[in-house]
Amino acid sequence: MARRCNTSRVSVREAYRSLEELGLLAIRRGADGGAFINEMGHDAVQRSLSLVLKLGRTSHQELTEARLLIEPPIARLAALRASPEDIAKLRLVLERQEAALSRNGDFRPHSLLFHRAVAECAGNLPLRTLMNSLSDLILEIVSVIDTPRPVKEGICRFHRAIFEAIERHDEVAAQQLMLEHIGKVQNGIGETLAQQLQRDDDGERDLRTRKPAMRRRRVPASACL
Repeated sequence: MARRCNTSRVSVREAYRSLEELGLLAIRRGADGGAFINEMGHDAVQRSLSLVLKLGRTSHQELTEARLLIEPPIARLAALRASPEDIAKLRLVLERQEAALSRNGDFRPHSLLFHRAVAECAGNLPLRTLMNSLSDLILEIVSVIDTPRPVKEGICRFHRAIFEAIERHDEVAAQQLMLEHIGKVQNGIGETLAQQLQRDDDGERDLRTRKPAMRRRRVPASACL
């Protein structure tokens, strides 16, 4: 491979390693080893897309636009196509989320799993891959946000309403509810991020104004003992 591509063995090994990390190649050691092409699946694509979104420093506005464009149609397709097995899985995810809220447990993973499960119900691989990649980015963002309990309760109520619309195969209601839900959630995240940024800026300014006074303080002689 190095001779054919007119490059060094080190470059070939690095290329193999990168492809292995993406899940495209399987590297096997030993006499019967080598580089083997894996069966193509969507997991590698999802990992790559998630990485692109994270490295691209996706803004809150961009994420909001993407969710509003993608998730309401996903909910509509879910209402159209969900099988009894899909609905049973979605109900289980919702009940676990509600249980986590009742015991004040970790709420965020269950909330995003609900959106992933709705995408599973839609039965569309490209949309499911996009939703899962967006979920990875959303989880990274909300992990630094302290969500008040009333907001969590509101999210659960929306999820319950969306589930019931999907269960009765009401595509119009499912799409509209998801549209309203995403709008409210993203607005709330935006306001919280803005408040945190403002507090950080205020803290930095307060620290800068205190520094000269701290330098002028006299240290008692007893403090040096």
